[in-house]
Amino acid sequence: MAQYHHIKFLKEVEGLSQRQIAIKLGISRNTVSKYLKQNKPPTTIKRKHTYSGKEYSDETKRVLPIIDQWLEDDLKRWGKQKHTAARIYKRLVDEYDFKGSESNIRKVVAKRKKKLQEVFIPLDFQLGHQFQFDWGEADIVLQGQTKRVFLFCSQLSASRVRFVRAYLHEKQEAFLDGFVHAFEFFGGIPTEGLFDNLKTAVEKIMQGRDRLEQESFMALQTHYLFKAEFCNVRSGNEKGRVEGTVGYVRRNALVPVPVVQSLDELNDHLLSWCLKEAEHRKVPYSKETVKQMWNKEKEYLRPLPEQRFEACKLVSCQVNKTSLITIETNKYSVPCKYVGQAVWAKIFVDQIIVVAQNQVIAKHPRSYERHEMFTVLDHYLEALIKKPRAIRDAHAFQSSDIPKVFRRFHQKMRDQEGAIGDRKFIRLLLLHREIGMEILTQALLEAEKTQIYRYDVVHEFIRRIENNGTIIQDLSRDKTPTNLLDYKIQKSNVAQYGQLTGGQLD
Repeated sequence: MAQYHHIKFLKEVEGLSQRQIAIKLGISRNTVSKYLKQNKPPTTIKRKHTYSGKEYSDETKRVLPIIDQWLEDDLKRWGKQKHTAARIYKRLVDEYDFKGSESNIRKVVAKRKKKLQEVFIPLDFQLGHQFQFDWGEADIVLQGQTKRVFLFCSQLSASRVRFVRAYLHEKQEAFLDGFVHAFEFFGGIPTEGLFDNLKTAVEKIMQGRDRLEQESFMALQTHYLFKAEFCNVRSGNEKGRVEGTVGYVRRNALVPVPVVQSLDELNDHLLSWCLKEAEHRKVPYSKETVKQMWNKEKEYLRPLPEQRFEACKLVSCQVNKTSLITIETNKYSVPCKYVGQAVWAKIFVDQIIVVAQNQVIAKHPRSYERHEMFTVLDHYLEALIKKPRAIRDAHAFQSSDIPKVFRRFHQKMRDQEGAIGDRKFIRLLLLHREIGMEILTQALLEAEKTQIYRYDVVHEFIRRIENNGTIIQDLSRDKTPTNLLDYKIQKSNVAQYGQLTGGQLD
């Protein structure tokens, strides 16, 4: 009756067309047309109740409190591990000797679940106030092999701009590194972030929403000055913005499966995808694109600090007698003078930095393989001076980072001078600390052309290279200018000098 009235009023009083009426009332144009053709309002139809006086049987009423309790308990559990109607019926039969039918229990459960459904409230976030974070997973083809990667996904709640970066794991250093790149991408720092209760952020869940947070995560908050808020346990829907982002990215940015040679290549692809999405996607219930809203939100973000946050895990290591430290089954070298000492290792996503007495003593690319060894020849030169014969078989000397000319030159010096050749070659290696590996390598290549494998020859070529490539050679007699050949140098006359000093030569 009310709908008939609205349609007639809009048509005859306000003069709207059928199309405008349908849009305004959210109904079909056919419905509008049908009512306008009627001269009489529709009659009210009363629904008939098909059930008898009793809604439930006495047997069903007996187990209703039990069913309600189980369904309420399920609201606090993981969504994939809850009671089904069939499981409820089986438990009622086994545990409470229920005599009713399974079909009846199915109807009861469906009806009770509707009453327990959670109500969600539409939210409208303030610009610059909140970001949300979550991890996701996806498969890629990395250097010809299928690899599972972990997606760091963050989103500004107001403008809905997304940031995605791929890592090989979800460890603490990846978690911290993701925020360094995310804040730089967003162009500033929001007031607060919404998180799950993940172990890299939360050490212990306290009462209510209180959390004992990881020290490194607190350091991140202190550096960027944002506040962390945590969802209730098993309530990922509280950060619905980014929950939808994870699946959306996997379906749209990573289908078909990317074929890449490195994570850097994949992350360049993801960054480009995020920017294109921001340009073309509209903010819901708004006429603006994500990028337009994002540009507005940047004005409300706090500026980035002058220095980047060190997104690393700090561990203490003992240097063994082979001048190596062990990190996650892999061994990395440090200068041999630190043998037996304790040092600190900063474990980043892509590198290992070793520190002693507040000074960086070694840097290595990080390996994600197991039981590998990474050595730097420079770390062992002081020990090699005392043990020169070890240079031939030293692990660091066989590294692919050492140019092949070094091994060729050493073999020649060893063949010509034996143990003395080993010692002289190590003296050559020490020169790189003053001139760098590039100049030393070039000098060895030039000396090798002369087929003279001596320390002084290499040193001469180093001098020439440092003098901008100027080569000093003796001129042959036939190329020497005539006037130079005729030029004679007169010897000094000491007597003349005596006359100037009045005969005093002292």
